Amino acid sequence: MEVSFFQINGVWDAECEEVGLAGYGNVDLNIVRENVFDAIKFTLETEGVNNPIEFSEKIIEIDPREQ
Repeated sequence: MEVSFFQINGVWDAECEEVGLAGYGNVDLNIVRENVFDAIKFTLETEGVNNPIEFSEKIIEIDPREQ
Protein backbone atom coordinates (compact mmCIF):
# COMPACT_ATOMS: atom_id res chain seq x y z
CA MET A 1 0.00 0.00 0.00
CA GLU A 2 1.51 3.31 -1.07
CA VAL A 3 1.04 6.28 1.22
CA SER A 4 1.92 9.74 -0.09
CA PHE A 5 3.00 12.28 2.49
CA PHE A 6 2.94 15.87 1.34
CA GLN A 7 3.82 19.19 2.88
CA ILE A 8 2.01 22.42 2.15
CA ASN A 9 2.99 25.61 3.94
CA GLY A 10 4.96 23.67 6.55
CA VAL A 11 2.16 21.24 7.45
CA TRP A 12 2.43 17.55 6.58
CA ASP A 13 -0.57 15.42 5.60
CA ALA A 14 -1.06 12.13 3.81
CA GLU A 15 -3.28 10.21 1.43
CA CYS A 16 -3.55 6.74 0.00
CA GLU A 17 -5.87 5.10 -2.49
CA GLU A 18 -7.38 2.68 0.04
CA VAL A 19 -8.62 5.26 2.56
CA GLY A 20 -8.24 8.60 0.77
CA LEU A 21 -7.01 11.72 2.55
CA ALA A 22 -5.83 11.00 6.08
CA GLY A 23 -6.39 14.34 7.76
CA TYR A 24 -3.69 14.33 10.41
CA GLY A 25 -1.95 17.58 9.51
CA ASN A 26 1.02 18.45 11.67
CA VAL A 27 4.36 20.22 11.27
CA ASP A 28 6.16 17.07 12.48
CA LEU A 29 6.29 14.40 9.76
CA ASN A 30 6.97 11.64 12.30
CA ILE A 31 3.75 12.40 14.18
CA VAL A 32 1.78 12.36 10.93
CA ARG A 33 3.38 9.06 9.86
CA GLU A 34 2.54 7.38 13.16
CA ASN A 35 -1.07 8.64 13.17
CA VAL A 36 -1.66 7.79 9.52
CA PHE A 37 -0.30 4.25 9.71
CA ASP A 38 -2.31 3.56 12.88
CA ALA A 39 -5.47 4.94 11.28
CA ILE A 40 -5.05 2.93 8.07
CA LYS A 41 -4.43 -0.28 10.01
CA PHE A 42 -7.47 0.38 12.21
CA THR A 43 -9.69 1.19 9.21
CA LEU A 44 -8.70 -1.93 7.32
CA GLU A 45 -9.01 -4.16 10.40
CA THR A 46 -12.56 -2.88 11.05
CA GLU A 47 -13.36 -3.72 7.43
CA GLY A 48 -12.19 -7.28 8.05
CA VAL A 49 -8.74 -7.08 6.46
CA ASN A 50 -6.53 -9.06 8.82
CA ASN A 51 -3.61 -9.69 6.49
CA PRO A 52 -0.30 -8.05 7.37
CA ILE A 53 -0.12 -4.64 5.75
CA GLU A 54 3.05 -3.51 4.00
CA PHE A 55 3.48 0.20 3.39
CA SER A 56 5.58 2.07 0.90
CA GLU A 57 6.02 5.80 1.30
CA LYS A 58 6.30 8.73 -1.05
CA ILE A 59 7.42 12.03 0.47
CA ILE A 60 6.40 15.19 -1.40
CA GLU A 61 7.20 18.74 -0.39
CA ILE A 62 5.17 21.38 -2.18
CA ASP A 63 6.82 24.75 -2.58
CA PRO A 64 4.24 27.36 -1.49
CA ARG A 65 5.53 29.73 -4.19
CA GLU A 66 4.24 27.29 -6.83
CA GLN A 67 0.63 27.29 -5.61
